[in-house]
Amino acid sequence: MASESIKVLLVEDNLGDARLIYRALEEAPAGQFQIIHVRRLSEALEYLWEKLCNVILLDLGLPDSHGLDTLVLVRAQAPGAPIVVLTGFQDEAQGDQALEEGAQDYLVKGQVDSKLVARSLRYAIARKAAEEALIRQGVAHAKAGELQRSRQRLLVVHERVRRDIATQLRDSLQEKLLNLKGQLQMLSGDISSDAETARVVNEVIDGLDQLTRLQLSTLIRKLHPLTLSHGLVPTFQSFSDRFGADLFLQIDLDEEFVREEMAGSNPVPEPVKLAVYRITEEALTNVVKHATAGRVTVRLDLPREGWLRLRVRDDGKGFDTESSPRGLGLATMQDYAGAVDGECEVHSAPGGGTEVTVVLPLSQPGAMLLSAPGKGIN
Repeated sequence: MASESIKVLLVEDNLGDARLIYRALEEAPAGQFQIIHVRRLSEALEYLWEKLCNVILLDLGLPDSHGLDTLVLVRAQAPGAPIVVLTGFQDEAQGDQALEEGAQDYLVKGQVDSKLVARSLRYAIARKAAEEALIRQGVAHAKAGELQRSRQRLLVVHERVRRDIATQLRDSLQEKLLNLKGQLQMLSGDISSDAETARVVNEVIDGLDQLTRLQLSTLIRKLHPLTLSHGLVPTFQSFSDRFGADLFLQIDLDEEFVREEMAGSNPVPEPVKLAVYRITEEALTNVVKHATAGRVTVRLDLPREGWLRLRVRDDGKGFDTESSPRGLGLATMQDYAGAVDGECEVHSAPGGGTEVTVVLPLSQPGAMLLSAPGKGIN
């Protein structure tokens, strides 16, 4: 803007007032302002339909329009252009109303000089740019918030589907396989005289035992952790079995938390339990896949009344949080935390390891319910 002329559309039917504006702007540095003058609203709208300007000086009393309707029509035609309204001595209240309707400034006719007019025009341009920047920022925040809420809704549905499948596998398929195993064991006793048949039946029994006791149980646990019904203490101890072969894993549970959970005096809501479990699971999985860590510490404590804190710290290679793209794993952890009104932060540096810190409320969450059937979806 400093190297180009500021193109001013002057909409004023009174030639005397128009000359005063011309004279005021002529005293500005040469070439700073370029004035296009029209005398009617229709001419202004026609000009704005075909061309652009940097700022509009608008008289609200024109031959073909009067009052704030003039401002409304000009704003509709050129929503991106800043507007400075021209008012008379008796119309300063109308100037204030114009500001409420979206004008960036107003000037009182007969009380303008070159510095005041030039400053008002530059101020209007700057204010309009700031307003549009705030609008863009607000829209971006709104889109980001809606995207996060959408991910959280998908996450809630995802957990319900996982829980339903796990329940069906446990209550239907696993039970049927166990019944089949029992029947085969009874049959095995009846055919003990036929060594080859007995061997085949015993192999089938062993296969069913492997399927139900190991593979199917592991699948059910991955779909929905049944240990959560017994509390976070046994659930966290199970992480050593799951990840101990790949990591030197230390589970550190706050003594106060252990006592309170064992006594049942401060139970953690089921949705919060599930969020803690999924975030820990995701964090440890990321360590195994990416961190090349020698040691990992998982700590769960009560930093203050009503809150639960999880920290997963590794001594791996770390990464630059500023330049590294935000991966799906990080987004998933933050979505789980947000779904129960909590927060999740990740701190890392190249060569300095990574720490995931999660703070979750112990009260019943008000946002999304991860594990309560039939709730949480709007």
